[in-house]
Amino acid sequence: MAKTVPLFRKALLALPFALLLFYGCEKEEKAADSIVHLNFDHTVGGLELKLNDTWYPSAAGHPFQVARLKYYASNFALENAAGERFELRQAHYRDVEQPETRTLEWQGVPPGEYTGISFVFGLDEAANVDGGLPNTTTNINMEWPLPGDQGYHYMKFEGRYDLNGAGVVKPFNLHTGATGNNQNYVRVNLPFHHPVKMSGGAWQICFSMDLNEWLQNPHTYDFETFGPMIMANQNAQQLLKENGASVFSLSTVEKE
Repeated sequence: MAKTVPLFRKALLALPFALLLFYGCEKEEKAADSIVHLNFDHTVGGLELKLNDTWYPSAAGHPFQVARLKYYASNFALENAAGERFELRQAHYRDVEQPETRTLEWQGVPPGEYTGISFVFGLDEAANVDGGLPNTTTNINMEWPLPGDQGYHYMKFEGRYDLNGAGVVKPFNLHTGATGNNQNYVRVNLPFHHPVKMSGGAWQICFSMDLNEWLQNPHTYDFETFGPMIMANQNAQQLLKENGASVFSLSTVEKE
């Protein structure tokens, strides 16, 4: 009996250290998730976007004003250095006249060191069908009304242009979407300038859309060539799809 007492006492003395190691490991394994706020802002060739106010130059030589801008972004994904992706398969509606649509809150982002973010400008095949989005007034107003085509507008970018700056003012409606079997959404991939380690707290990622890029890179978009309505014009849709690759940039990736 005398031999067992010291062993028992040693076990009692060792127990706090074992518990400390156990809870320390458990705490390390359960790093906190983060909340990420995705913010969508807009410029025109580096100038502030002002609706119905400012004449902006275009590559085709027609100064233009912006009257309306609304669009969808969807299927967001953060990627780490190993190529693993954490996805948010959700469509976000942005209307510059509705400040409450500036931000999409992304909850439950797992701890990790992320190297970039990607998303779809517009809607992919799975979402861009009749009834693919909730039956809200906003989504109904964004429906794509061409006979035989289904789904929604990706974007409504509307305004007016001054033909060659000569005082002849005409309307334009850059309405993008799918035409027939052509899916014209844009895949946007934006690498971070350096890896960002997220482990709890709130973060913000700010995107900046330069509207001039829709009109000039890599193709010059001419309002006069394509006319005021382009919904059934796949040539115009394809040109805008290709220009869309450079429309977005990252302005901020930081902890709030």
